[in-house]
Amino acid sequence: MTGKKALLFVTIAFLLPVVAAKLVLEMGWYNKGVTNNGELLSGQTQTEWLEHQGQWRLIYTLPENCDELCESALFQLNQIPVAVGRERERVASILLVPENRQDIEPEQAEVTEQTVDAAQLQTLSTLPYAGDAIYLVDPLNNLILAYPIPQGKDAQIAQSKGLLKDLRKLMKLSKVG
Repeated sequence: MTGKKALLFVTIAFLLPVVAAKLVLEMGWYNKGVTNNGELLSGQTQTEWLEHQGQWRLIYTLPENCDELCESALFQLNQIPVAVGRERERVASILLVPENRQDIEPEQAEVTEQTVDAAQLQTLSTLPYAGDAIYLVDPLNNLILAYPIPQGKDAQIAQSKGLLKDLRKLMKLSKVG
């Protein structure tokens, strides 16, 4: 009888962790580790029409009325390439301006202004946050991450740090751009 009990205990000892792991994964009790601070965009959106081909690009669409959130986005577009440091030439910030827009914001040192047409604006409006975010485009012209502009100065600073951290990590791991 003791041989059967020992065999039963050994079998349970090996099967219990497998069953427990399967249960944890199936029931959604395990939170997968996420290292990016932005929101990963599903689907593939190509942006061959953007300037600065072959570079990492931060893009933001200029809204009709530039409020506090818009000012924060413009500040981030201007500061992130500077904060990247010695790899600054691998990053470009692009402010997308609708072609019918007359009152363009003053020139920013690190930001390239690019006029976009209605078809390009339509493509951007289908993205999550529909222009109320800074988007990260890889050197192969894929939109990969979105950073929605949060309310409040502290949240905006935290987002800037997260964007910079993601960009540095991507540039470190990437052999392109």
